[in-house]
Amino acid sequence: MELKYDFAIQEIADRFVAVARDKDTEEVKKVFRLNATGALILQDLQDGKNEEEIVADLTSKFTVEATQAKEEMVAFLEMVKNI
Repeated sequence: MELKYDFAIQEIADRFVAVARDKDTEEVKKVFRLNATGALILQDLQDGKNEEEIVADLTSKFTVEATQAKEEMVAFLEMVKNI
């Protein structure tokens, strides 16, 4: 999935903050908080990983079944599309 913006992700006090910047002008478009799951998915997307690779990362890093990981990923992708 091609992301509309470049994201900078920073961990602050066990939470994550993502800053969405325009790819051409680097203008900040949005700033939002993420949990660890969202941060991992967003980083994987930026790294060019596909959905299967993202689900594999989620199941290896968190105690979650593949079906639930995929549901979480799909919900997150829908949110990211609207950013």
